[in-house]
Amino acid sequence: MAIGAIFSRLTRGARRWAAAASLVWVVVVLAYGIGFLSVASATETRGTLFLDAMFFLMALVLPLGLIWLAAWLAEELRRQREIVTALAEVTAPLVAALDETRASLAHHASPEAIARAVGSAVGEAVAGARPADMSRPLGDLVAGQARLEAVLARLAAPAGAPEARREPAAAATPAPATPSTPAAQTAPDGATPAFTWEQLVRALDFPRDAGDREGFRALKAAQQQPKLGETLQAAEDVLNLLSQEGIFVDELTLDEVEPSSWRRFMAGVRGAKVASIGGITDPQALEVAGRLLKQDAVFRDTAMFFLRRFERVLANYAKDADDHELVALAGTRSGRAFMILSRSSGIFA
Repeated sequence: MAIGAIFSRLTRGARRWAAAASLVWVVVVLAYGIGFLSVASATETRGTLFLDAMFFLMALVLPLGLIWLAAWLAEELRRQREIVTALAEVTAPLVAALDETRASLAHHASPEAIARAVGSAVGEAVAGARPADMSRPLGDLVAGQARLEAVLARLAAPAGAPEARREPAAAATPAPATPSTPAAQTAPDGATPAFTWEQLVRALDFPRDAGDREGFRALKAAQQQPKLGETLQAAEDVLNLLSQEGIFVDELTLDEVEPSSWRRFMAGVRGAKVASIGGITDPQALEVAGRLLKQDAVFRDTAMFFLRRFERVLANYAKDADDHELVALAGTRSGRAFMILSRSSGIFA
């Protein structure tokens, strides 16, 4: 079996030709050597036996080494060509898909959201594509393509719930619900129809699952408000990036919300006087968020953009909110993300 396997390998491609050439060369050298020695023995005794042996040894070994070196180089060249061809086949559809997605995103997302999504995808692909040798390039490229397509598909579709997360623990249930008949909130410029405070809270909390029709209706209404759609997209990006690190905001314990602190914050107060609005003090969540803010440029840019947008939402919609409404807003997923990022970024220092 072993001899058959060796012979089978030798008869494939360059190795087959190398084996045939080696056999021919060995026969030629041996025939010449036999003829030479027979002629030399028929004449007088020669005193150069050692030199003759070295000559025949070099004549036999050196050409064989060159033959097998050429065979190895031919196989390596063939392997590299196969890799290049395979990479071309994989990257061509990816480039075409990116062109189509870019055109689609131009109608569904803002330039800032596109920049953040592409930056995030490129960062993930670079972090995940570190092959140890050339034997793994296709697998790494396909994995990077899958991650990139997932991020782009999330942006191309209408804004929805963040990535699936585990069911929250009972302790993480948001505090008081909003009133059943809230007053209508009006956008500053009056350019779009008014929508209720309850819709705002439901939108900032995102749909809980695919069957949460009220949540999706609230999202659709919120996207029609000036700049609110950008806030929701930034919040979704932050929640997704945190979930990739194992941080699910609706599982974290929320301290008692103090509406008076939120009002001081909306009035422009910063520092320790409003530190109580950072109602999430989970050490692991704050450590992860702080590390990402320092080490991940994509996360830092996304987080800063979200903080600015959320503060604008507070200024535009929450100035006249009562205590129950502020408590409800703080307990949303977006509100919890704001608490974590505010505390991690040093707003209360």
